[in-house]
Amino acid sequence: MKWILAFALLVGLVFPLQMIEPILTEISDGQTIELGTMGPGQTVELQLHPKVYEGGIHGIGGNYDLAYAGSLPQGWSSQKSKLYGSPLQVKITADPYADEGTYTLPILVEDEGNGEELGTITFYVHVEISTDVMDFSVSPSERTVGIGHPARFEILINNHGNAGDTFSISSEGVAKWDFTKLVYIPPQSSKVISYEVAAFEEEDYSSLITVESSSSSRVSASEPITIHVQPDTLSDYKAVNNGALLFPIIEAPVYALIGLLSNLW
Repeated sequence: MKWILAFALLVGLVFPLQMIEPILTEISDGQTIELGTMGPGQTVELQLHPKVYEGGIHGIGGNYDLAYAGSLPQGWSSQKSKLYGSPLQVKITADPYADEGTYTLPILVEDEGNGEELGTITFYVHVEISTDVMDFSVSPSERTVGIGHPARFEILINNHGNAGDTFSISSEGVAKWDFTKLVYIPPQSSKVISYEVAAFEEEDYSSLITVESSSSSRVSASEPITIHVQPDTLSDYKAVNNGALLFPIIEAPVYALIGLLSNLW
């Protein structure tokens, strides 16, 4: 009797349900899986291999047909898998205003109508919600450019969380410049993006570059930059297109030609 029980337990350990994403692991009924950290409003996707190799009507396993999240905290949402999907994909989205902390979420995997007599597997995932899942740096922090010329900065964004997200890059503090750039950063990865700021008046600008999650404004950070805008030869040439002509009439054709040529750049 003991060896029969031991064999049954061994079979159960060798052939459990398999999770493919976001981590590769084997799961059994009632088990809890640690999924790591994600930010408020972010979405994590679970992928499950539908086939098991023990149990069922013939004792040789079968295919599970549907997976979905059970009762979730207020403000959270989920998307169940497609029926007969392979893999079975379940998406869970945190409340954009979720408090930081650990959340336990139930996941159910069903054999439709219990047709293969596999029953229902219920397991749980632990998710840590934190606003500290992203940081970034700017290089260089200071640029000198001509009037109307773009100051280019390299933005290194680090996504420390276990959920991919789209982040917006924007700036403030420079008049007449409103430009936002979007970039997707996969989980646990980094990306370098070029971002440009242009100013149209001779001045020293103290500006801010801000990176913010599209999922929640609570995942956001800002870094200061300085832009020195100075006149250059091309800017001076362009200036002859504006205002009254104060130079001698005999030189007017020359300045008109300079103004015309400056518009080609």
